[in-house]
Amino acid sequence: MARYRATLGRVQDVAPSDAVVTPITGSSVAGRTYVVEDHDLVRSLLSSWFSARGHRVEACPPSRLERMGPFDRRDLVVLDLCLGDRDGVEVLQLLAERRFRGDVILISAFPDAVIETARAVGVDFGLHVLGALRKPLAFDRLEAILKTRRLRDPAESPEDPERPSLAEALAAGRVTFHYQPILDATTLAVVSVEMLARLVDEVGREVSVAGALAGAGSEDLRELARVALDSVAEIGRRLTDCGAPPPPVAINVPSNLLQRRHFAPIVPLIQASPVPITLEVSEIDAFEDLSEARRVTTSAVLRGLRFSLDDFGTFNSNIDRFLQFPFDELKLDRAYVRNCAQDPIHDAVCRLAIELAHERHATIVAEGVETMAEFLRLRELGVDRVQGYYFSRPLTLSALAEWICSHPVEPDRRPRAVEVSLSGEAAP
Repeated sequence: MARYRATLGRVQDVAPSDAVVTPITGSSVAGRTYVVEDHDLVRSLLSSWFSARGHRVEACPPSRLERMGPFDRRDLVVLDLCLGDRDGVEVLQLLAERRFRGDVILISAFPDAVIETARAVGVDFGLHVLGALRKPLAFDRLEAILKTRRLRDPAESPEDPERPSLAEALAAGRVTFHYQPILDATTLAVVSVEMLARLVDEVGREVSVAGALAGAGSEDLRELARVALDSVAEIGRRLTDCGAPPPPVAINVPSNLLQRRHFAPIVPLIQASPVPITLEVSEIDAFEDLSEARRVTTSAVLRGLRFSLDDFGTFNSNIDRFLQFPFDELKLDRAYVRNCAQDPIHDAVCRLAIELAHERHATIVAEGVETMAEFLRLRELGVDRVQGYYFSRPLTLSALAEWICSHPVEPDRRPRAVEVSLSGEAAP
């Protein structure tokens, strides 16, 4: 019977062996790693590989799927999409039904298009799909995926506890901010910083504010904008020691804000800001009244405000909307930035987005850059700006000031901004 061995980063057929997987006690990796694979030998190999790296491994053939858990948000599921009589979609649904809040890595011998579709299915189920790999497995790529897991902001964990409303969080002072630098793709100078807003729940955990924004009223949204702008002013004060100029501001606008009754009270705050303001928009199709949103944005541009289209390439941020609204910046979604150096489809989407932005005389920013290969390919394609964990993860205010003071700052030129994401959507 053929066995598998990791040789030069690949799984190859070799002679049989009697490897035994023994979970390591006192593991350096929190949580459990479930290896869901129907092939006994591949399951044994993967289990051994993870165990050797300090994971507490549970090897799970299809017959044991219902016995997995109970789960912890630090758990990892490594899932083969083809499981004999069962398929990976069933397992993804099972994980969703059991409220799995850890990470998932998909593996399969199917073509890349099938694997990427399965990844999208997992996301549709509300799961955090960390990565997807095609067989034969490249263990160096698997290692790289695990590194991104260790770097992932804990606040991004899809844990869904009872969270305070926006009004409650603001009243209790439980709105916090983190910051991620954005660099010029050519010079690698700092040209902007993305500022991410989060709520702190009653037990001290940080969660995205996105859920709280949906039901927020005008007064709450206005107060959130005021708190965000106050925090931006603090950035300038922290930078005085090294003489770096305070950066301008871009505020990520939730879909319900671009209604006149919500937006009008915020305009004076923006206009009173001593630095230019850019407003980032993502879920355009979620607007209650698309015509009103267009009127609001156009009127704002005539008053000197600027708009950026976030998450370009997703269903809610398409080419049609980019052409219909007065955007002068385009942010390429990380779903297409990921593996753009290896995946021809992702590469083609990136090329299209860059060409479209430049044809419209707009600046384009690539979000979620995680590898040197991605960065070099994006720069080759002509992207203007880059951000992601390859350069820096989101930072505290103090860490941001130290980071900027140790890096060159691009001379003033439009557009240049500190981005304040009131939706709390990370942009690794």
